Amino acid sequence: MSKLYFCNENRFNITAMLTLGVSVKESDEAVGFFGTGFKYAVAIVLRNGGSMTIQTDGEEYVFSAVETDVRGKTFNVVYVNGQSAGFTTHLGANWEPWMAFRELYCNATDEGGDVYTEQTLPNKSFDTKIVVDCPAVFQAYENYDEYFVNAKPICSSNGVDFHPGNKNHIFYKGIAAGTARPDELFSYNMQFKTTLTEDRTIKDLFLMSIRIGNAVAECTNTDVLREIFNRPHCAEIEQHLALVGTGCEPSKEFMFLCEEYMNTDLGLPEPARLIYLRKMPVKTTWPSIALSPVQTKMLAKAILFLDNIHVDLERFPINTVSGLGAGVMGRAYEGEIYISEMPFQMGTKQLTSTLLEEWVHCKYGCNDFDREMQNWLFDKILSLAEEFNGEPL
Repeated sequence: MSKLYFCNENRFNITAMLTLGVSVKESDEAVGFFGTGFKYAVAIVLRNGGSMTIQTDGEEYVFSAVETDVRGKTFNVVYVNGQSAGFTTHLGANWEPWMAFRELYCNATDEGGDVYTEQTLPNKSFDTKIVVDCPAVFQAYENYDEYFVNAKPICSSNGVDFHPGNKNHIFYKGIAAGTARPDELFSYNMQFKTTLTEDRTIKDLFLMSIRIGNAVAECTNTDVLREIFNRPHCAEIEQHLALVGTGCEPSKEFMFLCEEYMNTDLGLPEPARLIYLRKMPVKTTWPSIALSPVQTKMLAKAILFLDNIHVDLERFPINTVSGLGAGVMGRAYEGEIYISEMPFQMGTKQLTSTLLEEWVHCKYGCNDFDREMQNWLFDKILSLAEEFNGEPL
């Protein structure tokens, strides 16, 4: 048996539900607001060979599809009680059967109702009962957990709930509303208000990716963070954490674990490492270190090279220090440049690159990874190309 009963205690307004552009939902929590979902659900059910009947206010409305010729083309026009409803079964052509279940189920729950099978249907009357007999829609009911999240999340951060496992969807208010990456560790449920398209999918998935990245960085659940950090090559990290904005304030737990993992063989995913370096607390003093004769020559060579491309390092004192933090090569602080042992160990080219970066921070006030830094670098590359070619662009 494949019948489903979507029941609630409110009368069904058949005119409103069949008029395009009309939505009469009163709840602020309702996901739908275009007034099209029910029509799409009817079209999907009939298109998949199913049937639908509505019993409300002492009346019964039976939906059917009638083959009709329109300018030489055949369409199945939706009829209700023998009268044309004004749309065809082609409506929502890209919708899948589970989306019809989603619409009918959400309509029922928005009205305080629920969905039942023939075995679970209570022996009582309802103000509205929508009977759907469609194997494809019934299969969506059986796979309910793939399209809805109702359980308590593992944790919540930045308006995003983390749920165990990857259900292949990004969720909005507990309902599947976008396709997730296949390699994500968790299912993410967006609780903040966002814009949906008419087919109930999230309009801006790129923005959702930023919010997920911020949620990971702001997460205080160390178990969740460890699970993420233990998969440093997980595309979830690359996709979401790499988009964390400069306004995000990573949690103490995130920063603590970043420092811990940077000192292990496992290491950190690169986006997490960059967030840590950008947000690590600034220490006003670091222990000075004396350079060896070879390191002194490396520094002199790097300074001369940069001077030849008009990088005036003499304006900003250069300090060679230790204790900048794991993986940190240099810092700019209060008009001075601090260089750790690391770039010396990696060679003169790395030392020169570190000096150049910290000089840009000091002179122009650019932050790591921001647009100002990017613009300066591109401008410098083009200026050097002009010098090389001997003429301006």
